[in-house]
Amino acid sequence: MDGLVSPFVTQLVPALRFLPLAVFLWMMVGATRAFSPDAGRRSLTGLGIAVSMWCALGAASVASAAPPWMQFIGVGVLLLSLALYQWAASSIRGRLFSFAGNDDLPQFVHRSGPFARMRNPFYLSYLLAEIATVVMRPSAYGGVVVVLAIGYFNWLARFEESKFARSPVAAEYARYKAETGRLIPRIKRPQ
Repeated sequence: MDGLVSPFVTQLVPALRFLPLAVFLWMMVGATRAFSPDAGRRSLTGLGIAVSMWCALGAASVASAAPPWMQFIGVGVLLLSLALYQWAASSIRGRLFSFAGNDDLPQFVHRSGPFARMRNPFYLSYLLAEIATVVMRPSAYGGVVVVLAIGYFNWLARFEESKFARSPVAAEYARYKAETGRLIPRIKRPQ
């Protein structure tokens, strides 16, 4: 059995190097379909999403590969991030969601899909993809990228929340905010 697994693993591990790029491209192209360019004026505020993704890829390109067991953990987290992204994207299909950082005022609170437990599932999916990339090809630079990305996505989430606080749905959003987590899902306790 060992003789069969070893050649397979040794051939698969180098191919895994391209998986984060494929996931990042899928998310970026998917964002052009999931979000509406017509909602508000675009700003550079949301540009950090693409920058953080490309920085994670850049860090991975100069890092050496982790042991196969770490790479497979990274693949699992990468697939989890992609599943969360797709779940969030399918739950907003047909709704007018703006690009991150737009200056629009929200007109509704979306509570279906992963939004039932967290307010920013897209940001969490991006973070998970970046963390997975760094786990697969660890480096100090990659660690710095992840720490900065965590700070950026928290800041961006607070920016979006401030728009809700000024919107016609401010009271409804305040209740929603009390029931859900910002980036980490809040699991409701049974009553």
